[in-house]
Amino acid sequence: MAGRHIVIALTCIAVLFGCGKSDNIDKKDIIAYVNKEPILGSELRAEVDMRARQDPSFKLTPETESDQLDVMITKKIITQGAIKAGLARQDKFVNAIRTFWEQTLIREFIDYKNEEFKKKVVVTNDDVVSYYANLSERVTFKVLKSKNKKYIQDAYSEFLKNNASEIIPWGIVGPVGYDELGPGILMDAFSKPVGEAVFFDEDPNYYLVLIAAREQKTLEPLESIKPDIEKRLLELKDRAMFEDWLDSEKKKAKIKVIGQ
Repeated sequence: MAGRHIVIALTCIAVLFGCGKSDNIDKKDIIAYVNKEPILGSELRAEVDMRARQDPSFKLTPETESDQLDVMITKKIITQGAIKAGLARQDKFVNAIRTFWEQTLIREFIDYKNEEFKKKVVVTNDDVVSYYANLSERVTFKVLKSKNKKYIQDAYSEFLKNNASEIIPWGIVGPVGYDELGPGILMDAFSKPVGEAVFFDEDPNYYLVLIAAREQKTLEPLESIKPDIEKRLLELKDRAMFEDWLDSEKKKAKIKVIGQ
């Protein structure tokens, strides 16, 4: 599902939100619109600076800047959804709005939607057995990511044609267990054979994922951890439904990035 990986990032970034911004915005500072609501270049620079302070290894490139803009667009859509749902008018949100903490509203809206989704979520015994079957291994992935679809497709074609994994500039993820993953490309690729590569279209990002290695780990009997698995599956299904909602809202939203 598109955009799955972005929800985790949203829960980790706290950003001030000027609900009462002045109408006197410098139009030259506007870099995008989301349903006619502007995103400012100064806001993007502030978020990039914050990320750099939090992660010394972070390097600003045109792609990381574009990724950060995608995060801002996603947050704007969620806050608009929260306001549309009437959450911003409820008493418990007054202080959050007054002090401009956008992240609080986002977190509360995710909780609000999850309560809605819980009425629709069902965990079956087959779900539990399937999840448990993946817990006995830890997997190391090689991942190539780009916003350039052709670049990833060409790398995939080269891999299939010549098994040219050594010349691809992979990033390494893992080893990780299935229970450490959320909905997304790594969970989807987890059960693939070692040496197999998978292409993922997660517009606006594209991925090539190679299963590099597997290692076994000791696993408790199913009956002893079944309640924990059921709880985890409920959380995963809630998150997947939220991300489906978010994907749908993104497709409906009128998004304009200045200069594109």
